[in-house]
Amino acid sequence: MNIKMISLGIFVVAAAGAKAAEHYKPTYDSLNAHQTPEWFRDAKLGIYTHWTPTTVGNENVGCGWYPFHMYCRDEKLNGHLEVKGKGPHPAYTGHVEKYGDPAEFGWKDVIKTFKPTQFDAAEWADLFLEAGARFAGPVAIHHDGYPMWASDVTRWNAGDMAGQDFSAELEREIRKRGMKFVASFHHSHTWRYFIPSYEFDGADPANVDLYFEPHEMGDPLSPRFRKWWRGLLNEYIEKYDPDMVWLDMGTRDIPDDLMYPFLADYYNHGLKEGKEVATTVKNYSPYLPGAIIDYEKGRVKDMQKNPWLTDDTAQPGWFFSNRDMDKTADELVDELVDIVSKNGCLLLNVGPNSDGVIPEAQKDLLRGLGAWMKVNGEAIYDTRPWNVAGEGPTKLRKEGSFSGKLKYTEKDIRYTKSKDGSTVYAMVLARPDREVVLTGVNGKKVCTVELIGYAGDLKWSQSDSELRIMFPSGAADSAAYAFRITL
Repeated sequence: MNIKMISLGIFVVAAAGAKAAEHYKPTYDSLNAHQTPEWFRDAKLGIYTHWTPTTVGNENVGCGWYPFHMYCRDEKLNGHLEVKGKGPHPAYTGHVEKYGDPAEFGWKDVIKTFKPTQFDAAEWADLFLEAGARFAGPVAIHHDGYPMWASDVTRWNAGDMAGQDFSAELEREIRKRGMKFVASFHHSHTWRYFIPSYEFDGADPANVDLYFEPHEMGDPLSPRFRKWWRGLLNEYIEKYDPDMVWLDMGTRDIPDDLMYPFLADYYNHGLKEGKEVATTVKNYSPYLPGAIIDYEKGRVKDMQKNPWLTDDTAQPGWFFSNRDMDKTADELVDELVDIVSKNGCLLLNVGPNSDGVIPEAQKDLLRGLGAWMKVNGEAIYDTRPWNVAGEGPTKLRKEGSFSGKLKYTEKDIRYTKSKDGSTVYAMVLARPDREVVLTGVNGKKVCTVELIGYAGDLKWSQSDSELRIMFPSGAADSAAYAFRITL
């Protein structure tokens, strides 16, 4: 064959590949064509970690937004800078008692005290796997402006200041165990986060690379901030190649002309690497095209057409807290089952202490969830929504973020199905007394009924209106009971 023809053929193939790799454009319609990854639809459960220098402040006064509230001397404010009352915030009072005036010892100084001595990425990853997670990763950067990796974008980073690249260690150990690697980015909120600091050390030009230029709410992002925001994402993706970039707050402060090019580049990165990638957006933020909608500590009332996500926390608050646990493994199982039945997944947060130790109470909760998943996981993993999400008296009162806890009864049933539709799983969210009555399989011919984890035969009958199953008294106690129904 003519050498020129061979060269031309190679050029055409290369050009076609390059074109495929640049499939997404920074426009709404192009980005919105991005599909939710199959791995996410199969995984159902993920774990991430709120663990940054903010943990130090939270240990001090129990304030998860410590870098913000430690500067609130004259008014008690919330994250939107709305006045909530007069008087100093407890974080300010606690900071002064421990460190002194924030003008002298500010957030820039608290950061330097974050020196974890007991962080063990392998131990964390083992725990996440034991809990049943199929995707996991760190809070890569919180509102506090401190990347949890060795960064060349800013001097305020874990590599330079704590002497460790936590993201690199977690990425290695998480992937080694077969889980997808995800990272959450909360730095969209940093632009407004340090506004109270400008009355203290935040206005010092020497600190502009941490607090940014003094500004007021609603002011446009500075060129410095825009470069910093995008630069951190670019660097992280290049270094650690996350399967999901979880975006807190989304476009609430990041304009489309900054966000859309990032989304296009990240989606195209997935095409180039031959992998499915995902992004998220909070349901209360402006929608990001092609992203998975995330409900913070919340859920939806009924099945959704598109996959969605709940981010919730295993402990009181997002960062480590000495408060008593307010969740049980039973409640966590019920929450997961309800979410999955409605086409959702759960991203569960754990909060290590400032030394990098996950407290035993949180470990016990995760192990309890994992023990249930080890027996009943086939009703959760790799499933799809059934014709109905469920039945029973307990209903979600408020849809969306912060929708509250529910206490389920033996009458509350949730359904999933195998991908091929030949098997339906009916999960009863409390121990039945004697008989389980299901109406969710009406119109389908049932062949067999089994209780997962129970070796004995079951007595059951089917009529036109319902399926009745005698619950075996010898069944072991469980957070929820999963029946395998073949059609």
